Amino acid sequence: MKRTGLILAPTLLAACSTQATEPTAAPESVSAPDPVVQFDPDRFKVIADVFATEHGMMTLCGDDVPVRLTLFMAELGASTTPPELVPSLLAANDAKIDALRVTEKEYVCAPEMYESREANSMAAQEEWNVMRGAE
Repeated sequence: MKRTGLILAPTLLAACSTQATEPTAAPESVSAPDPVVQFDPDRFKVIADVFATEHGMMTLCGDDVPVRLTLFMAELGASTTPPELVPSLLAANDAKIDALRVTEKEYVCAPEMYESREANSMAAQEEWNVMRGAE
């Protein structure tokens, strides 16, 4: 078990470290009511990964699990994204959450991890809001 924690700790630190997000260009006026304004599967994967990390951390640490991952996946599924994208993201999310479940709490539930998780989740939420035209 400790070995798993030692292996996953650097991965978690990398996942929870501040991620630079590329600025998104303001879309030209769009008259379509589609929930997603910009389609970028790579950015969707990054956002889903941040939310899955948050979900897994909060589950492991025994805290209330935010609904960001659930809402993101529901909104993405209802959007104009290709139908095959959502199942692949769900599988990646499940793998991330499962990996976190077997990690030692002392590596994941540290105050530094909470701070970076919150910052990354807020940044990912902001980016998602811009991508879907909510801001």
